[in-house]
Amino acid sequence: MKSLLNRPFSLLFTAAMLSGCATFTPPTDATLYARMGGPSVVARVVDDLIDRSASDPRTGRSFKDVKIDRLKEKLREQICLLAGGPCLYTGDPMAEVHKGLKITESEFYVMVQLLRDSLERAGVRDAEKNELLRLLAPMKREIVFG
Repeated sequence: MKSLLNRPFSLLFTAAMLSGCATFTPPTDATLYARMGGPSVVARVVDDLIDRSASDPRTGRSFKDVKIDRLKEKLREQICLLAGGPCLYTGDPMAEVHKGLKITESEFYVMVQLLRDSLERAGVRDAEKNELLRLLAPMKREIVFG
């Protein structure tokens, strides 16, 4: 009889312990910025993206004479703002920044792929990756002039 009384408790205890092992899923009402992982993940993504883009032979020419640390800072701000984070973008307008760089459509799409790779490397889920890319896509017309 005693083992029957302890059985419901042991089942509840086991269920409670197992639920603690479940993967955390952010609430669906959280901003994209929060769902991506916040400032540390955005910084990791931006640093990886810019470092790889600046050294990639397909995109590197656009980064010559660029202050890389400032670029990273402004891109972090921009992604944070677009994704609903608590940041302000203090950089120059995209068209002004990219004017004269003659960035081609091919270079643009290489950069998009590098961004996808950086998001993947940082552990950002597909839904958030795609949402961020949709937010960034309209900027193409302010970046590609070649």
